Amino acid sequence: MFHNINRVACGLPLTLCLFSTAAGATSLAQALSAAEDYSAELSANDHQVNALNNMADSAMQLPDPKLKFGIENVPVQGGNGHRLTREGMTMQRVGVMQQYVSSTKRERRSEAIRSEASKAAANAGVIRARLQRDTAQAWLNLAASQKTLKAIETLIAETRRQGSVQTAGVASGTASASSVLDLRLALSTMENEADNARRDLQIAQARLMQLTGQNITAVSGPLPRIERLPADEATLIAAIKLHPEIVQASREAATARAKSRQSEVAAIPDVGVEVYYAKRADGMDDMAGVMFTVDLPLFQGKRQDKDHAADVSRTYQATDQLTLLMREHQAVLNQLISQYNAAKAIYDRQVNEVLPLLRSKVRLVKAQYQSGGSGLSELLSARRDLLNGEVARNNAEKALADAWAAIRYLTPQESQS
Repeated sequence: MFHNINRVACGLPLTLCLFSTAAGATSLAQALSAAEDYSAELSANDHQVNALNNMADSAMQLPDPKLKFGIENVPVQGGNGHRLTREGMTMQRVGVMQQYVSSTKRERRSEAIRSEASKAAANAGVIRARLQRDTAQAWLNLAASQKTLKAIETLIAETRRQGSVQTAGVASGTASASSVLDLRLALSTMENEADNARRDLQIAQARLMQLTGQNITAVSGPLPRIERLPADEATLIAAIKLHPEIVQASREAATARAKSRQSEVAAIPDVGVEVYYAKRADGMDDMAGVMFTVDLPLFQGKRQDKDHAADVSRTYQATDQLTLLMREHQAVLNQLISQYNAAKAIYDRQVNEVLPLLRSKVRLVKAQYQSGGSGLSELLSARRDLLNGEVARNNAEKALADAWAAIRYLTPQESQS
């Protein structure tokens, strides 16, 4: 789950590892990799980071120089009115002006933009963690549905084989006609559950299509060991600070500090320098000159200082929000662990206690039925109970897998091929 935790331990879980040669069969690692390659959200975030980094580079540069040209002191009255060459004060002027911004101000502005780029880069971790969690949950749901459908189809096949025996028994008078009806009703119930399993399987396939852009129809490779936490609880709690949302919030606080540093030097005046050449009327000397412009922050206490105070307050706000977020994630992790432990207890009980007892009951009733010690209705009832047990196991496994994936992918994991 976290960087100091080993990658997913793949091996033989409580349920057998699934292998499939069907078209579109994909391992968990392949599905996770495909989801990242397909994600437009990750791509958009990368472009945002690139844009901010380019803006930070640009912020270090001086403004472009300006070309200034025009005519000054044109008379509008008298004998020289509207004449451009008779009045000695009339000048055709051309010059270049450059605005000089303090290197300190440019550096602080660049730092603020790079902090925003760092925050945007941290958002990629949030996106990847959510994407991996959703993909893993869909893949595990597909695996569980695939397994449940196979178990139900096996039970249906066993029950159907009983149909020919009952039909022959009715014809020979050794079985009642109602037993055939009971058999058909039991098969109908089983078919309903098979349809539900196919529905769940198709929903998982559709979700994987949405996340990966691939038509994943089955799972392949070993299942992760969802019957145990990705790490011990103490390690999980200690690694909360590595959660991408926490990292992003810490960079948000860093961005606020960078902006306060930028506004801290806002009162440093910018300087403009203009060099010009002016042509006057014939017989008059041409002119040249240098002009300077300097900002005058006369009301610094009411403007620049107020802006800086606002940025400092935003820095404190971002720091407090980071503290609140860490507390919230602590509570969320505790809830996830509680959900996982409850789901695991139910799943273990269903797999290790309930299903073995139900299968033993079916074998016992079947043996009694074959020896004439019990009727068909008892056998069908036992099989319906087993069917309900398989469905309950499926639901418990999905709940366990969802809780496991939510904990496993609190932080994004490196892609595995």
